[in-house]
Amino acid sequence: MASPEAQLSSRLRELRRRHFGARGKPQFAARLGIPVEEYERYERGALPGGELMVRICEVTGEDLQWLLTGREARQSLVISGARRRHRDFLARLANLLDERPVLAGPVEAFVDLLSRTPAGRPPAGRPLPPPSAAELIPILSAGELPLEAPGGGERFWLAPGPDTLIGEPQPATLSEPVEHRDAPAATTLVVRQADGAGRVRRYLQARELLRSFPTAFAVELDDAAMSPLLMPGDAVVVAGDAPPELGRPALCRLEEGAICRVWLGEGGAQVHLGRVSDGAHESLPSSSVRWSLRVLLRLSAA
Repeated sequence: MASPEAQLSSRLRELRRRHFGARGKPQFAARLGIPVEEYERYERGALPGGELMVRICEVTGEDLQWLLTGREARQSLVISGARRRHRDFLARLANLLDERPVLAGPVEAFVDLLSRTPAGRPPAGRPLPPPSAAELIPILSAGELPLEAPGGGERFWLAPGPDTLIGEPQPATLSEPVEHRDAPAATTLVVRQADGAGRVRRYLQARELLRSFPTAFAVELDDAAMSPLLMPGDAVVVAGDAPPELGRPALCRLEEGAICRVWLGEGGAQVHLGRVSDGAHESLPSSSVRWSLRVLLRLSAA
């Protein structure tokens, strides 16, 4: 049987994956206010102090008894920032009900209504109007990209229709594409939407990004040439008015699909590209590269 320290570190890894993802150690450490090297020692079996364990539960909203023992507490008290933030509100509500007991019935009915539906989620299958197209960035596959270069003022994709069903949002992380670590620039949601024909489309909900880049779109990656900078399953966010820059990742549309590489320039009727995974250089005929755009951000699962 594993030692108590090893079991605790296993539960800590589980919390980190659940809340920050497989590559979320730097994010978790930053939220805890400790160096990532110190956090990694705890995942390897070092025992965190009591104050840090409480902080872990504050950040994740998880049960302290489960973290310590692996057993859920009856009437489990979750230590969360939300509980502290709402303490004043709950005190005001209690005082109000003491002063005006007639309000107890309506308040109880409202709380009962909220408890019947998971927080933040519409009932399953309920048709709701989709978010405005002004805040949605489509997430496309390489095969959906046009061969002609998307213009700076052009959108080549369809916005969701008024009868679109909104699925359960998926948390995702936007981060700078030039860092070899998960240092999120923003955290956002991927909204799953399906039309009446059963087709599913994923959109990135990022209103502020669209204000700066109105023609932004995201493209899913399916190779490991840019790992660990960009991993298979990640998506890159580009825009029609953002040309490639030397030394930065770029999305290149080829005749038979699209690839993401480091942009090393163009000359001698060739486009020069670099791979991060093995440091290799690639040179392609300029005629085979239909267009190239600078990678603005990386989109990965939270």
